[in-house]
Amino acid sequence: MSVIAHDITERRAAQLALETSQHRLAVAQRTAHLGSFELDVVTGELTWSEEYSRILGLDPALAPSVDLVFSMVHPDDAAMLTGVRTEANQRTSLDLDFRIIRADSQVRCVRVQTAPELAEDGTLLKVVGTMMDNTDRVEADRVQRAAESRFEIGFEQAAIGAAIADLHGVPTRVNPALCSFLGRSAELLVGRRWTEFTHPDDVSLGQAVSTRLAAGHDTHRDERRYLLPDGAIVWALCSVTLVRDEMGEPQYFFTQLQDITGRKVVEEELVQQALHDSLTGLPNRALLTDRLIHGLAGSRRRGTQVGVIFLDVDHFKVVNDSLGHTSGDDLLRLAAERIAGAIRPGDTVARFGGDEFVVVCDDVNLIETEQIAERILEVLNRPCLIGGQDVNVTASLGIAIADEAATPESLLRDSDAAMYRAKERGRGRIEVFDEAVRSKAAQRLATESALRRALEREEFTLHYQPIVDLSTGAMVGTEALLRWRHPDRGLVSPAEFIPIAEDTGLIVPIGAWVLETACRQLVEWQRTAHALTMSVNVSVRQMLAPEVARLVEDVLQRTGVSPKDLCLELTESVFMEDVEYFERTLASLKRLGVRLAIDDFGTGYSSLSYLKRFPVDAVKVDRSFIDGLGTEPNDSALVAAIVAMAAALGLEVTAEGVETEQQLSILKGLQCERAQGFYLARPMPAADMARFVAGSHHWMVG
Repeated sequence: MSVIAHDITERRAAQLALETSQHRLAVAQRTAHLGSFELDVVTGELTWSEEYSRILGLDPALAPSVDLVFSMVHPDDAAMLTGVRTEANQRTSLDLDFRIIRADSQVRCVRVQTAPELAEDGTLLKVVGTMMDNTDRVEADRVQRAAESRFEIGFEQAAIGAAIADLHGVPTRVNPALCSFLGRSAELLVGRRWTEFTHPDDVSLGQAVSTRLAAGHDTHRDERRYLLPDGAIVWALCSVTLVRDEMGEPQYFFTQLQDITGRKVVEEELVQQALHDSLTGLPNRALLTDRLIHGLAGSRRRGTQVGVIFLDVDHFKVVNDSLGHTSGDDLLRLAAERIAGAIRPGDTVARFGGDEFVVVCDDVNLIETEQIAERILEVLNRPCLIGGQDVNVTASLGIAIADEAATPESLLRDSDAAMYRAKERGRGRIEVFDEAVRSKAAQRLATESALRRALEREEFTLHYQPIVDLSTGAMVGTEALLRWRHPDRGLVSPAEFIPIAEDTGLIVPIGAWVLETACRQLVEWQRTAHALTMSVNVSVRQMLAPEVARLVEDVLQRTGVSPKDLCLELTESVFMEDVEYFERTLASLKRLGVRLAIDDFGTGYSSLSYLKRFPVDAVKVDRSFIDGLGTEPNDSALVAAIVAMAAALGLEVTAEGVETEQQLSILKGLQCERAQGFYLARPMPAADMARFVAGSHHWMVG
C-alpha cells in the first residue's frame, strides 16, 4: 500500500481567506443595498452577488440572466435602456437610474453603474458593475423636493410677511407679503438691518430676541411697530425661529411678521373708550384714579406733594336748558380745551362727570396749585360763542393738597367739599380745603348717614299750609311739607336735608312716604271738609324713578283718595330735562285723573312753551315775584302777566309766599284766584291743621 500526501495547508488557508472576504463583501453589500455583477463577454456567462438577487427580489439559486434583468425594467424606463446591450455601449462606463418591477410586484428604484474590462489590444473581455437599491433615497428626495416646493409656494404666496435672515439677523430673502407690509421692495429690505425700519421705541425688542435665543430658546414672539417710508406706523406680531441643521448647528433665522395694525387700532380705541370720556376725550374717573395713585406714590418717593383741583362749571344747567343739549356739550368741550391749555404739561385734567372736572398736579405746593387754579378760572371767564350766542362762563374751584395719609378718595372728597364752599360763597371763585370745610363735609356726611335711617325710625313728619280762595276766604286746599325731627338736633331745616336726599336718591322712598301719608291725612279731613284738596311736591329725581305713575296709582287705591283731589306740584326743572320721557310720564299721571301744577313758576327758562305742550292744570307764582308787589313795579307787571296768561290758557293760579296785607290786596286786584303764605298761615302739624279744617276757617280777604 502506498500513500501519496499533498500539503494543502496554504490552499486551505487561501480558501478560508477567500470565503471570509466573500462573506464580508456580502455583508457590506447587504448593508449598503449594493449588489454586484460580472458579465463575461467572451463566454456570455453572467454572475451576480447574493445582494443583487435580493434587490431584484429573485431566488439566489436562480441562474443569472441578462434577459431576466431587462424583463424586470419598468415599462416607462425601458426606452432609456435601449441600446445598452450593444458592445459599443458596453465599452463605456454607464451610470443609470431606472425602476424595476420585482416578482412580488414591488416597484424599486435602482442605480446601475458599469465599467468595461479590456484586453491589451482593446478587446472587450468583461463588463462589471453594481446595482444599488435607491428606493429610500429617491423617496426621501421626492419628499424633500415636495417639501421644498411647498415651502417655496408657502413662502412666496403667504398672506403674512416672511423673511430668512442670517445669524446676524440681516435678511437674505423676503417674500412679497413682507414687501407689501413694510412698503418697500425686496432690494430695499435684503441686506439691511431691521433697526432701519423699526419704530425707535421698539428697537430694544431686537436685543430681547438675541437675549432669549442666547438663553437656549429657539423661538421668540413679540408685538412691535415698524415705520413705513411715509412715516406711518404699522403693528406686527413678530415670530422668530432659529433653524438648525441635522447636527444641531444654527443655520439661519426664519421670521414672520403678521399685520395686526387693525387689531391694535381697535384695542387702542377700546382702551380710549374705557379710560376716556367720550364727549371731551379727557381721562375719565377710572384713569383719574390711576393717575392719582401713581402721583401719590411718586410724590412720596420724591418728598413732594400732590394738589387736586375740583371744578364745577357754574350755571351749566342754564346753558343746557336754554340753548339745548348740543350747546351744552359744546360748552363742556370748550371748557375741557381751556382747562387743558391752562395747566402744566405734566398735569392731568379729567372729566369727573356732568359739568365737573378734576385737575391733578404733581410736585406742587399750595401756592403753585392756587396759581394753576387761577389760570384755569381766568381762561374759563373769557367770553365764548356757544350755539350762536355769547355766553359768559364761570366756575367754582376747590383745592386739596395731599398729606401723608392722603388717598385718591380723600383728595377727591376734600377738593369736592372745597368746591361746594366756593359755590356757597358766590361761585366763580377758588376755595382751599381746610378744617372748616372738613367740619362742614363731616356734617354733611353725618346728615346723609342719619337721613338713611330716618325713614325707618319714623323721624319724618308732615306740616301742612292752607291754600286760600281769595274770592271767598275759604281754605280750598293744603300743601304737605316735609319736616325732619332729628333725635339729637331737633327740627332739621329742609334746606339742609332735601338737597342731600336729592343727591343720594333717598328722596324717592321718602317722597313715596310723603305721598302716602298726605293722602291718608286728606281722607281723614275730607270727612269734615269734603272739597278739600292736597298738594304734594314731586322732585325730578322722583319723576325719574321707575314706574312713578304706578306708585301714585297704588297710593290712590290704598288710601281711597279721589284722583281729582290730589295735586302734584312739579318744579320747572322737570319740564327742562328729558322732554320726551317727561311728556310720556306726565301723560300717564294725567290719565289717572290727578291734577298737575308747576311750582315756583317764572324762575325757569322754558315755562311758556311747556305750558302748551304738557298737561298742567295750574301754576304757582314763585315767592320771589310776590316779595316785590307794591314796591317793585316790574314784579307787579310780571305777576299780572302770569295771571292773565294763565287765565287765557284756562289754568288755575296760586300765589306763594304772601306775607303782607298789601301783597294780598294787590293779588286780589290782579284777579289771582288763590294764595298761601305766612300772612295767611304758617305750615303747621296735622293736629293744628285739623282745627282749621274742623272749624271751616275763613280768612278776611276783602
